[in-house]
Amino acid sequence: MVLATPMQPAPSRYREHLQTTVARSAAPYGYTLTIWTSGAVTTHARGIPSTVEALLLLAGAVSGFVVTAAVAHGSVTEAFSMREQRPVRLWAGFHLLSVGSAIAVSTVVAHLVASPVAWVLVGFLATGIYLLVAAAQFAVAERIG
Repeated sequence: MVLATPMQPAPSRYREHLQTTVARSAAPYGYTLTIWTSGAVTTHARGIPSTVEALLLLAGAVSGFVVTAAVAHGSVTEAFSMREQRPVRLWAGFHLLSVGSAIAVSTVVAHLVASPVAWVLVGFLATGIYLLVAAAQFAVAERIG
């Protein structure tokens, strides 16, 4: 018999906790990949960002979140909560399409826009594209179960 301590869950519960952790981390993990890699491809194309350019990336990312949230909820003044969804296939959290799409658009913008505006556009588009495509991935995975 294995006894669990407060610091160490029983082995049978560890896998359940790992599954919960993976499920709850899927979207933030994908967004971390998106914003970091989009920033990296922009840095490669445009050079090391100044403080102002880094703040422009931040402003674009926040704006992309605000616009996408307003579309999802109808207004930025709406309250939102985490709705429990039916389980979806694990592959929906792999983020190849959602992160890949955001990075592809970021790369195009970084190479075509020859001004600091590129930073705000990359932040905005990478965030919006990631959220929209990730939601579509989860919806498709839920539908085909």
